[in-house]
Amino acid sequence: MATEKPGFPFGAADSHAIRPDVLDQAAAWFVRLASGSADAQDQQALSQWRSADPEHERAWQKLLGVEQMLRGSAAHVQTPAARAALGQAARINRRRALKTLAWAGSAGVAALWTRRQPFWRQWTADYRSGIGERRSLVLADGTQLLLNTATSVDVHFDATERRLILRGGELRVTTAADPAGRSFLVETADGMLRPKGTRFTVRRLDDDHRTRITVSEGSVEVRPREAAQPLLVPAGRQTEFSAAEAAAPAPLDEAGTSWTDGILTAERMRLADFLAELGRYRVGRLVCDPAVAELRLTGTYPLQDTDRVLVALQETLPVRVHRYTPYWVTVTAQ
Repeated sequence: MATEKPGFPFGAADSHAIRPDVLDQAAAWFVRLASGSADAQDQQALSQWRSADPEHERAWQKLLGVEQMLRGSAAHVQTPAARAALGQAARINRRRALKTLAWAGSAGVAALWTRRQPFWRQWTADYRSGIGERRSLVLADGTQLLLNTATSVDVHFDATERRLILRGGELRVTTAADPAGRSFLVETADGMLRPKGTRFTVRRLDDDHRTRITVSEGSVEVRPREAAQPLLVPAGRQTEFSAAEAAAPAPLDEAGTSWTDGILTAERMRLADFLAELGRYRVGRLVCDPAVAELRLTGTYPLQDTDRVLVALQETLPVRVHRYTPYWVTVTAQ
């Protein structure tokens, strides 16, 4: 009996092969949505195309299967890695796009790592957390780490220093005293942190090429990679810094650290900003229609169930949640 080989769901082994022209159409839709340039009209047109012919729906479900395999094969590789493969597909013709998607389900993932070293490093880091996961760790010296969603960190201890390298994501650090007197350092792509008997959180803002640090206890010395002088951030303050400079410390925003308790706190937050933050805890894309972006909301929301949060939004705001695929959700006006 013929079966489909994993990673090649469109091969000749499929006894009920979908017509090539339909596969081309499905691939074109898939690439357009994954590129991030699709709007509400595109999504409605896709829905109409899927319902016009059972063969269309079957082709679409095949492509969703490829996306699931890509995510599963990459374990906890963050969504941008998958977008990179699909972005490449958007630059080539439809039939080659389809081949790229099928290829990405198997050996293509390995080639993707070599082209995007930061994601390769994140996936091979000493400690990682998955999307939506919080993970607690105690290091050999007694230092406590709490990894937020999609976080990766390397740990290097030697005779002279204890160093953490945050590859991506966000973590809370509660440092322990070291009998050997070794210095404690936290490194990000933007610079170096030197905490002094402290508890703090550090988050790599990949889209902005910046790092955010919030200090709850003690103090942290911040040295941007290209700056001549460090900046001292005391307890109750926070700052963001790039490789070139650090902003003046500002009062600590407690809402920014509420994730450590498993909640997302909003205080008159723009809906667009809220969904961007909530989207960090979900696999796929969570899109806010510009028509509702400026709506404001206040409250606390459980991060362990983001679908429940989306239902709550529909009950408290004049919005509607559209689930076009398990990985593509858009919030629009009612």
